Amino acid sequence: MTASAAITFDFGDLKRAIEHSDADALVQFYADDAKMIIVDRNRPPSAPMTLSGKEEITAFWRDVCSRNMTHRVGREVVGAERAAFVEECAYPDGCHVMSAMTLDLRDGRIARHLTVQAWDEVSCASGRTS
Repeated sequence: MTASAAITFDFGDLKRAIEHSDADALVQFYADDAKMIIVDRNRPPSAPMTLSGKEEITAFWRDVCSRNMTHRVGREVVGAERAAFVEECAYPDGCHVMSAMTLDLRDGRIARHLTVQAWDEVSCASGRTS
């Protein structure tokens, strides 16, 4: 009988991937059937952006990580089946974004990712999202 290695969720690795804009590393944290839900001013709770599956989530992270911006992760709370944290982002033009994220974990992978984000209304170029 062969023992299979259990996958464990490492928040430190996730934090490093976000802060270094490493899309390839980020997508490895997601289950194949994961869902990502994003709520903000332009995508309210009644009509959030919903991404289903690793392919859609990969496209999202590749777009976000390709942008010229900094990411700082903090205020994390991590448990066996859930993690939550705040991400603070800054663009060179002075625009700031703050996101509160909750991750539901299953078998060491992200099964559901909820983001609620707010953008600087004054300093951000109009129409910028995610």
